[in-house]
Amino acid sequence: MDSGVQRPVQSVTRETVSGSTKNAIKGDHHILFVTMVEGNYDNCAIQVTDSEGNTSDSLQVPSFRVDFSAPKLSQVGDFKVQGRKVKIKIKGSEAGSLVYSGNCSGDLEHMKQGKSEVLIGFPGDGQYSDCEVYLRDASGNMSLPLALGTVRINATPPVLAEIKPVPEKIQTYRPSYSFKTSKSGTLNFSGKCRGNVDKAVAGINHIALLTTEAGTYDDCTMTLTDSSNNRSQPLKISPFVVEGQS
Repeated sequence: MDSGVQRPVQSVTRETVSGSTKNAIKGDHHILFVTMVEGNYDNCAIQVTDSEGNTSDSLQVPSFRVDFSAPKLSQVGDFKVQGRKVKIKIKGSEAGSLVYSGNCSGDLEHMKQGKSEVLIGFPGDGQYSDCEVYLRDASGNMSLPLALGTVRINATPPVLAEIKPVPEKIQTYRPSYSFKTSKSGTLNFSGKCRGNVDKAVAGINHIALLTTEAGTYDDCTMTLTDSSNNRSQPLKISPFVVEGQS
């Protein structure tokens, strides 16, 4: 019969680990497994032997893994800027979740062991030097930061505006034309007229339109493409009539 007296008992932890205590009293207990090395533990059990030598059945401890090692995260090749995003290939030494730090965010939250591709986005045009990526494994170990270095984002297209149109009626095949652009870049003309230059600088530009014969020119447009391959909306050149060469 149980007299209600809490008798000291001796606990025994077997297999590949040992416990933080060798003694227990009746009731709930919290112990720490000590002197462990990295690896999977699926055969740990605990037995209790009381002061009279009676030994309990084994209590099987649920399997668990011990992992102290931080994962490794590295960049594979060069990254490529695509609009306001950077496409980058990374390699992780183990599976885990990705953590982004700095003025950036990524479309990949979890990666498998090995190589993965991720798109990292930035809030707008500008230069960014604070974006870092970390890999955190299932045990909570965090890798060293993978720094992207300096990233320059230029995704805003140029804007064109007409400043001084060609007079409605002219007697020259090379009328003067003035326009304004928000960015420098390469000009492209469509319609029946061309420009005497193929480059423009940010600000006001003065060019000559090249026509080939007398007639109405009402289908001329121009666009500008900047150094990041952003193209402006077409600027329609105001219609004019060439009456002939004076």
